[in-house]
Amino acid sequence: MPIEASATLLAASTIFIGGASLNLPTWGIFLGWAATMLAGGPSRSTIAALGRTLVVGGLFALATLWLEGMLGSGLGLPVWAAALVSILVMNPGMLLLGRWAPLSLIPGMFIGFSTVLATHLGHFGPVPGSILSVFVCGLAMNLLGIGFAAVAMALSGGRRQRRSPTETQSPGAAADLQPAAGG
Repeated sequence: MPIEASATLLAASTIFIGGASLNLPTWGIFLGWAATMLAGGPSRSTIAALGRTLVVGGLFALATLWLEGMLGSGLGLPVWAAALVSILVMNPGMLLLGRWAPLSLIPGMFIGFSTVLATHLGHFGPVPGSILSVFVCGLAMNLLGIGFAAVAMALSGGRRQRRSPTETQSPGAAADLQPAAGG
């Protein structure tokens, strides 16, 4: 089956995953799926590296939300100040972990972090406002996206059109990237 067909069928299935009763952030599936493909596809090494970094990013988001709550309710800081301090404290730690080879896929951490925070801010999950619920829901959707990438590739026989990120779509556009003659 062509990758376009398998990917479309899987994308359509997210309609049944999100359902109104659970209020899941199905867009997190697409972020995990896209990250998998951008990292080279669903190989064992990509799945392992992305899986680790999505979890770490999600844990840092959970810690950020917890710290924000503690600063807001415990110290009485305004919401914006609690959020600012929390980000300024937690983000450098997450980035520093990216210096360690097993966690060097920093975009995975950002996707995990941003998915959990967006799940919280968008009031998604079966228990909106619960930071543990948004952590579990956001991370589950990202990890499900890795699975979707693997299933799409398996259904298409492992084939996908390979294209360099710098390759252009229109034949005439490539000439625009060449240096001018004589210059």
